[in-house]
Order: sequence, then structure tokens, then C-alpha cells
Amino acid sequence: MELYADWHTHTTYSDGRGTPEEVVAAAARRGLDEVAITDHGPRGMFIGVKEAGVFLKLKKEAVRLSGKYPVRVLVGAEANVIGMSGELDLPREVIEELDIVIAGLHPQVWCVPWWKTVTWILPNQVGRAFPRVRERMRRVNTVALVEAVRRNPLTFVSHPNLMMAVDLDAVAAACAETGCAMEINAGHHYDRDAVVRAALRRGVPLVVNSDAHFPATVGEQAEGAALLEKHGVSPEQVLNARS
Repeated sequence: MELYADWHTHTTYSDGRGTPEEVVAAAARRGLDEVAITDHGPRGMFIGVKEAGVFLKLKKEAVRLSGKYPVRVLVGAEANVIGMSGELDLPREVIEELDIVIAGLHPQVWCVPWWKTVTWILPNQVGRAFPRVRERMRRVNTVALVEAVRRNPLTFVSHPNLMMAVDLDAVAAACAETGCAMEINAGHHYDRDAVVRAALRRGVPLVVNSDAHFPATVGEQAEGAALLEKHGVSPEQVLNARS
């Protein structure tokens, strides 16, 4: 199985350490056919783009870079789930222009309404030390992510169950309803086996990405590929793979 694309990378427009051109050049050196620049949405504390219009600017830059390098350059966003009804931190007119739409739960976002940052996001930090709080927040997080899957035209959900615990089976069920994929994130160490098992139980597509924040790690997907092999996942179930 060959992973021909990396659809989750970050640049200096958000919390990445390389410019878009450096990311694309790195993808070309890796021999990838495609790379997606997917910076964080604007309501991410200290990690997001300055404003949603940045993604439209990146679309123009991607055209230039696709002509300069032997790589198809896509533009997406790792949008933040910012409300219990699945709201994302990007307007619909921007979402409709993107090639890749990702939704993720992150512990550093400004919610809508703002006070949910205190009543929803902050308790997730407390839950790291207190299992009872963690289980309660797991239920709340699951509702928010499931609603995001159902209400938005997502390509995949990023690193489910990494920083904010969720019920993977419930998320997989929502993904199965909508055709949304679940990500195996090779850039973080967490229980990725559980993600694969949930996806396989529900017949949900998978995608393997680097979540690169440095040009040097663009296309580093070997751990994800090994996980696919371990669980006997066919290339047909992986969006960015071919046999």
C-alpha cells in the first residue's frame, strides 16, 4: 500500500514553522503526489490563523506552487469545533472554497458562546487528573464532535480521542452516516489502534497524515502505514492510499 498524499500540514500562517512553499518543497522531496496545507481555524488560542480570509489567500498561493513543484497543492483548514451544536470557526463561504475540510477538538479554543470555554474546554484539562470529570467531559465532547460531523461537509475528523476524549464508536457511527473519514495521525502518540478498530467496525474510511508542523516531517506517515498493515486495512478504505 502506498500513501500518495499528506492532507494535514501546518505553516507559519498558524502554528507551523515553515512557509507554504517550504511545505510543498518538502512534499516534493518525499515523492508525494499531493499535499494539503491545513492551518488551524482562527478561534484557536495562539495557534490559529489571524482571520478566515487567510485560507482564500492560500488558495491563490497554491496555484503558484502547483505550477512550480511536481506536487498537487490543496488548501484546507483544520477547523475548531467551538460549540455543542457542532459549530466550526469558519464561515460557510470559506468552507465552500476549501479542498479539504477537517474538524477537530482542541483544548485551546475560544468557544461560542465565550463562556463555554470555561464550562466545556477548561474541565477537559481538569479531567486529565480526575477520571470522573474526564468521563463526564467525554460524553460532552462526543456530542459536539458528532454534531460537527453531521452538520458540516467534512473530509475527515482530526486525531479523534487525542486531546479531548470521545466515544469513538459514536463518532464512527456519525462518520458512517455522512461519509466522513477518521484520521490516523502519525504526528502524535495516542491509542490509534482504537481509532482503526472503531472505523473498521462501522466501515468508515480512514486517512493517514503527518500533522506536520515542520517541513522536515511532511510525509512522515510510516507509523500510520504500519498500523494499517497490522489491522489488515485495505487500500480501498484509505482515502489517500493506493495499492
